[in-house]
Amino acid sequence: MKGKRKVKWALFLSVILVLGMLLAGCSSGSKDTSGTSTGQLDSKQELNLMESADIPSLNWTQITDTTSSTAIGMVTSGLMRLDQHLKPKPDMAAAMPKVSKDKKVYTFKIRKNAEWSDGSPVTANDFVYAWRKMNDPKTASQYAYIFASANIKNAAKIQDKNSPLFGKVDQLGVKALDDHTLQVTLDKPTPYFISLVANQSFLPAKKEFVEKEGQNLGQEASDLLFNGPYVLTSWKHGDSWTFKKNDKYWDAKDIHIKKVKVNVIKDTSTAVNMYQTGKLDSAILSSEFVNQFKNSKDFHTTLLSGTYFLYLNQNKVPALKNVKVRKAINMAIDRNNMSKLLLNNGSVGADYIVPKNFVKGSDGKDFRSYAQGGFNGYNPAEAKKLWDQAKKELGIRTLKLDIMGQDNDLSSKILEYIANQMEKNLPGMKVTVNKQPWGNYLKLTSGGNFQIANSGWSPDYLDPMTFLDLWTTGNPNQNQMGYSDPKYDQLIKEAVAEGAQPDKRWKTMQEAEKQLLDKDQAIVPIYQKGLAYVTKPYVKGLTYPAFGFDLDWTHAEVLKH
Repeated sequence: MKGKRKVKWALFLSVILVLGMLLAGCSSGSKDTSGTSTGQLDSKQELNLMESADIPSLNWTQITDTTSSTAIGMVTSGLMRLDQHLKPKPDMAAAMPKVSKDKKVYTFKIRKNAEWSDGSPVTANDFVYAWRKMNDPKTASQYAYIFASANIKNAAKIQDKNSPLFGKVDQLGVKALDDHTLQVTLDKPTPYFISLVANQSFLPAKKEFVEKEGQNLGQEASDLLFNGPYVLTSWKHGDSWTFKKNDKYWDAKDIHIKKVKVNVIKDTSTAVNMYQTGKLDSAILSSEFVNQFKNSKDFHTTLLSGTYFLYLNQNKVPALKNVKVRKAINMAIDRNNMSKLLLNNGSVGADYIVPKNFVKGSDGKDFRSYAQGGFNGYNPAEAKKLWDQAKKELGIRTLKLDIMGQDNDLSSKILEYIANQMEKNLPGMKVTVNKQPWGNYLKLTSGGNFQIANSGWSPDYLDPMTFLDLWTTGNPNQNQMGYSDPKYDQLIKEAVAEGAQPDKRWKTMQEAEKQLLDKDQAIVPIYQKGLAYVTKPYVKGLTYPAFGFDLDWTHAEVLKH
């Protein structure tokens, strides 16, 4: 999912785990800021937290970033929810599903005590309606592709303009056997399916409410219906939003935090000041503040499962069709130095797209074990050599490029660093930095209106495919940059078909990543996201998950202080 630091760096929701024989997953984060509570609880049970950007949308069909997915995930519940250890647990589902022997039919029982905030019950038909709407071409959801990634029966055909089933959402492999029984049929075994339905794209929706709201759905706090742990009581666009505990939630007895205010704070110094004066209970730190807090008991770091990279838009810049130009840009950037100097928060330089410490195969080895150092790493001499060769091939002496990113403090510094590296190590290349507000950034990148863009991806489920299928030809979620390689497309198709052959599938996905980066250099990986933050000692159980939500307070509590 696109992230807002991911860029969001998108979101993207903009974030989930695997069961079954394929994976023995491990989390690289989900850091509990203080562990198990042993003290007396404070009577208020309120938190003041921060995000660096406003919520772009709370219409579940239009969410592509983690800011939005965190907010919608707090107020709406799907079949599964991730626990504090990032393992899927039943939420609207009353228990884990019954799975057929061929692993293609999942039957979920919906909780009979689950209800919407208007008092009506959550039913299996709410899932059928919502999933069909996500797949309807008229909805134009960028995340519709995830249903095809899940191999839900006919999803790919329903989304394919050239298929006889195009737009026929009633043919989607989901149906209500009765009000409390949902049956999902897959085209082929999908090892990560259970974790995938914890993603916001698989939320339920009440048809009558959605149709009544129309275009207003999710535009204001009043334009939402809730069935999750919290309700959204206010949303001051660009400033803050506030959650209140949902007493109608089926598991309300285990939710301690009664109220959460999330403040939009782009400037870290402002966040630090608010934290020190007690106006924030937790704050994310940028590099210049790490040394100030690193010896404090409030200080924490964690390595997340999001990777950042540069889009290289071959549609907008003909020179970027030359693979030597793309490789030269990649080799010109010292991302390890950048991570230490600019980030200083546990982030690490990355020449790969599937993050390390993210997921293991059936052999117990990390996916990254086959190519730990990544591909085409920092090598300014080789970068200049490739660039000189490319200039001769293209018949040019100079190349002007525009690199776009967000207008927050960290993104701005990263953009300027990358531009400097490219100009320094690739003589004749002139790079202009283009800073955009988050919402406009998403609009421009989604429409392919950029030359180079600083972006990132947070996984939607615990499997390498959440990173790899993004770059297939014409993928509507990420590949708006003209990259198309039949070999890469074929490798992804093969991996999808190998769901019942975990070892073979694993090797195919590793070959696909090598094709994407080593041979094609379709994108330029920059770093794997780390997070440095401070949290008050009296706050227990607040987590910054390795993927999925930006932060999760459903297991948190506040001690007397």
